[in-house]
Amino acid sequence: MNRTLLPLGLVLSAALASCTPAMQSGTLPNLSDLVSARNASATLLDPSGMPAGTATFTAKADGVQIKVNVTGLKAGMHGMHIHENANCTDSTDASGNKVVFGAAGAHFDPTYSHKHGAPDALPSQGHGGDLPMISVGADGKGSADFFTNRLSLSGDNSVLSRSIIIHAAPDDYKTDPSGNSGARERCGVIAPPQNDG
Repeated sequence: MNRTLLPLGLVLSAALASCTPAMQSGTLPNLSDLVSARNASATLLDPSGMPAGTATFTAKADGVQIKVNVTGLKAGMHGMHIHENANCTDSTDASGNKVVFGAAGAHFDPTYSHKHGAPDALPSQGHGGDLPMISVGADGKGSADFFTNRLSLSGDNSVLSRSIIIHAAPDDYKTDPSGNSGARERCGVIAPPQNDG
């Protein structure tokens, strides 16, 4: 069988011609962006460890679309945040008191310099993980579907290997560091699906 091998320079020239202008100018994409997940999800657990909801994350050009469904909560508004650790186990505070889902850590803040704030505040305000509240009906079920440009599925703002928490109370969007949103009622570790390339 005859195989014609093209010179490496010709192959590279053809590949470069099909690249974006940014790549042609010498700005190469981040390798992690090339292999990043396009989707991620979390199974929300209640404090007893039973599944009680789901969250899905879909990468968009300039952020993430997030959809959350939850069951078994008290009717009303509930604070919701991305937390820094991919861990939904309990921990203890400095006084030795149990903190449900405490191992999830604090709110995810890629800049490590912001105070808690509203999710639609200026980019220089609030944590990256400050999300809109979720509304729960009298049947204990709630859902939310929203876009945020503060988060991604790759790079410094990635939600992968973090967790999503739903709290017992509304978020006042001003009290630092957690918006006075009360106990942690649901927690899910955020990960790409098994078959996501």
